[in-house]
Amino acid sequence: MQTIHKRSTGLLHFVNTYRNLTRIPKPNFKITKAKVLIENIRPLVEEDVKQSGIAMGIEVEPADIEFSIDENLIEQVIINLVKNASQALDGKVTPRIEIKCFRNKRGRVTIQVSDNGQGILPDVLDKIFIPFFTTKPKGSGIGLSLSRQIMRLHGGSITANSVIGEGSTFTLTF
Repeated sequence: MQTIHKRSTGLLHFVNTYRNLTRIPKPNFKITKAKVLIENIRPLVEEDVKQSGIAMGIEVEPADIEFSIDENLIEQVIINLVKNASQALDGKVTPRIEIKCFRNKRGRVTIQVSDNGQGILPDVLDKIFIPFFTTKPKGSGIGLSLSRQIMRLHGGSITANSVIGEGSTFTLTF
């Protein structure tokens, strides 16, 4: 119940953010343990992922990573990336999504969401963060654009790498 309540609050926050793409509210920063953040997301995406037959792996190393973020906004970014990844896995024989959190070579907290799906074409990869650009029939083209804005408000970045036939990796760097 607590997870549902927390997510409902987060989703309401996201809907308000969605309405005002150009005016995302100032993040409410607090020190957050990466492991707790990722574990809070797990029950929110796990059922959909399992129903689609997708295996999901989560790794936080070291387990005590902490960083200053707006937890609701970053949860929504990660949930969006997992949702996109699961859609990219349609028709895959052994679909898999990996969420990894670690410190990069420069010591910055990094979260990666990877899939072993179809990959993103190079000419499309250049456009995926443009507002309202979408390749999905029912897509709005807002998720990745909003995710980029949220990451900028956190002083970070979001990048994408993809190999056709092998999958994609989205990297959040704080």
